[in-house]
Amino acid sequence: MPFSVAVLDEVNYQKLTSERATELCAAVFSARGFDVSLLGEVSVALVTLSVTHKLNLKFREIDSPTDVLSFEIDGPYGEMVGEIVVAPEYVRAALAQVEELVVHGALHLAGMEHGEDFAKSEMAVVQEAVLRGSGAR
Repeated sequence: MPFSVAVLDEVNYQKLTSERATELCAAVFSARGFDVSLLGEVSVALVTLSVTHKLNLKFREIDSPTDVLSFEIDGPYGEMVGEIVVAPEYVRAALAQVEELVVHGALHLAGMEHGEDFAKSEMAVVQEAVLRGSGAR
């Protein structure tokens, strides 16, 4: 079965298709050197800010909402790579910004971290390259 991303739209966002999310995530994993044909599934959940607030508090002990969270489940070559949780409301529901958050979350699932200064990280460089290559910039 080919790599795919399921989009669970709990906020009626309606702008991010499963096909586009698959394209973005495949570009991320490919850029990180993974064989996309061997990847497990990824899901993208579009949720409210209150949901990201609760998840951020529970899993990161940060008492505030956030734009994107990533949860690895089985790893890249497992049955379920993981889940990316995005709050479109955080970025005022702009498609380009939501796509950026999906890419950012997928980069975390691909093993990248950015520390405190994202702008100066290797992850920022890869994220920008993927966004440009996929037409989101």
